[in-house]
Amino acid sequence: MPNPAILVIDDDTSITTTLSTFLRAKGYAVTVANDSDEALELVSADHHRLILCDIYIDRLTGLDILHAARERNPETRVILMTARGSIGTTVDAEEGGAFDYLAKPLDLKDLLAVIERATRNLAVPPEQPADGDLQEFGGMIGFSPAMVEVYKRIARFAKSEETVLILGESGVGKELVAKAIHDHSNRSKKPFIAFDSGAVTGSLWEAEIFGALKGAFTGADRDRPGIIEAAQGGTVFFDEVGEIPLEFQAKLLRFLQEKEYRPVGSNKLRHADVRVLAATNRGLEEMVRNEIFREDLMYRLNVLRIEVPPLRSRRSDIPFLVKRFLDDACEKSGKRLWFETAAGSLLTQYDWPGNVRQVQSLVRRLVAMEPPGAIPAEVVQRELDVGEPGDDVTDLDAVERQHILRVLEQTEGNKTRAAEVLGIQRRTLYKKLARMQRGSNDPPAP
Repeated sequence: MPNPAILVIDDDTSITTTLSTFLRAKGYAVTVANDSDEALELVSADHHRLILCDIYIDRLTGLDILHAARERNPETRVILMTARGSIGTTVDAEEGGAFDYLAKPLDLKDLLAVIERATRNLAVPPEQPADGDLQEFGGMIGFSPAMVEVYKRIARFAKSEETVLILGESGVGKELVAKAIHDHSNRSKKPFIAFDSGAVTGSLWEAEIFGALKGAFTGADRDRPGIIEAAQGGTVFFDEVGEIPLEFQAKLLRFLQEKEYRPVGSNKLRHADVRVLAATNRGLEEMVRNEIFREDLMYRLNVLRIEVPPLRSRRSDIPFLVKRFLDDACEKSGKRLWFETAAGSLLTQYDWPGNVRQVQSLVRRLVAMEPPGAIPAEVVQRELDVGEPGDDVTDLDAVERQHILRVLEQTEGNKTRAAEVLGIQRRTLYKKLARMQRGSNDPPAP
């Protein structure tokens, strides 16, 4: 598209002269206003889609100009500048929909980069998948043959009462598969309890699963129901089942076989009416060979089996996932953003080691960080860090380690926030970090 006409507003004529001369030399048509009355008149005429305005003018401020311009035309891009920035004006500018907020003295090179980005933002959004194409199955989006096979198995296995083992890399949506099985089963009206097997220390496993009576151990000041009792009539989903301590595996196997359990501190057996689903991103067969997972328990869990494909093996689904997450994030933020065509291609070509969870995290982050309008390819490139030398994406543990460390870097070492972004409990993150440390000579993660 041709360069938009720019309205430059500042009560300092030397600044408007410098900026207008510079921008005209770069191919922009420029109109200048040196007071707020003239500026409001030009804004009301609605001839300018791009406005560069000082915060402090005269009787009005740049924030007043911002509100008038956005009210006249929400598509107008307003860049504010000031030599006296404050937290208050910065927040007001962001909340008012300013495209960017620059500090004086201006670096003309940086200013031109912002204006070029704003110009691209005014382009027409590329065609997106139609909303009618975004039909979900149990919260999952995908039309590739591999996902159709997953849907078929969910539908068939929902009619059964057998255990199901759900396999797949971190972030592919294994809990969504488990929930879909429950929702399409005869138990759909009863509870669905998801349990993170990696989030509990070994000594508390039995009490967490089977419950405990008052006085059964130090701190047990009352009877505590376990997840089996909480899920009566419904479904229990053991996520990260490979993290179950070896010393507890025999008791879990006995429960699966007999559907009976005994709360800690009780001498009476109780009957459980629950269906058990389990998931893991670890190789149970190798764990059996290493004698850290019982072979009989693996077979008991692996009666029915669903393998959820990684996102890199179903790239045709990526645009639909991106659109769904972008629509959701924009609705929550009140912003309107879209990906430039080149940015969309970059997203489709990326391997997504963190799978669907990583896509959702990236889209949410970009919507929070970027101003309304087009998200350019260079921003996506920066966030994905595509093609970084030395990246090892062939080994699953290395991929997971790389993804976790990247999220920790982005959250400045905040493990609580990193766990939220990764979609896991904080205790699970600590366990993963400990396992990573045992297998590496690198310094500990921050």
